[in-house]
Amino acid sequence: MTNDPSVHHAVPSSPGLGRLDDEQTEVADGAALDGNIHLGYWDSAADDRSLNQATDRLTDLVAERLAAAPGRRLLDVGCGTGRPALRIARATGAHVSGISISEQDIDLARTRADVTALADRVDFQYADACALPFEADSFDGAWAIESMMHIPDRTTALTEIARTLRPGSPLVITDVLLRSPVTGDAADLVRRTCRAFQSPSLPEPAKLRTALNSAGLEVVEFNDIGEHVRRTYQAFADAFGDVAPSADDPHHEFFNFTRSLPRFGALPQIGYVLLVARRP
Repeated sequence: MTNDPSVHHAVPSSPGLGRLDDEQTEVADGAALDGNIHLGYWDSAADDRSLNQATDRLTDLVAERLAAAPGRRLLDVGCGTGRPALRIARATGAHVSGISISEQDIDLARTRADVTALADRVDFQYADACALPFEADSFDGAWAIESMMHIPDRTTALTEIARTLRPGSPLVITDVLLRSPVTGDAADLVRRTCRAFQSPSLPEPAKLRTALNSAGLEVVEFNDIGEHVRRTYQAFADAFGDVAPSADDPHHEFFNFTRSLPRFGALPQIGYVLLVARRP
């Protein structure tokens, strides 16, 4: 789950995760998800946005919290195929640098930047969140859409992000959240979901706050918006359900698992965090 879900990356990140990103990208870049690989946001049960519109809505919620403006420089940690970075750059006039551990994602993101005539304001490169190739105090803001769930050492990654932020700058994180412990069949489903998406574990509220604090970041907003994103899991299952890999396809098991996403998304212990932290 990772960007319309985007995946992203202590020590160093698993090469298998990059392969999973590539496989998800092939589906996400088709008509079903239109290049997005993250969850969508619906205001209410009556909200009739399409999946693509809902994923863009989530991106916009992130952008609102970045206080982006022309001349400001932003970092997208786990940029996927670049759709959120391009959307935010176009809307705000800011310059965005995106990183991913998927070479295929980076190639597609660069192509999108060229096609949309935004290559002068958006750049993408292969990089690990735990060893960012940027100088200290390089950015006026950063975001990570569904990246933390894929990073084994979140404290290291958050410390690296904080290092590259200028004082007072925000970091906006959205991610799947494990609200409370699971047992029995629910615990098994969560474990299988983590294996399918190559996540070491789902972020938990207390542990995420501790990691942010250890990285020297102050939490200024921490909202669980799980009920607003929940219908995405069925939408993803429907989108991936159109893929019919052969039995010898190395990702056959992953695509079969996507049928279980609605059951995972329906677990009351599964939430979704939208948080803002700031470097003092």
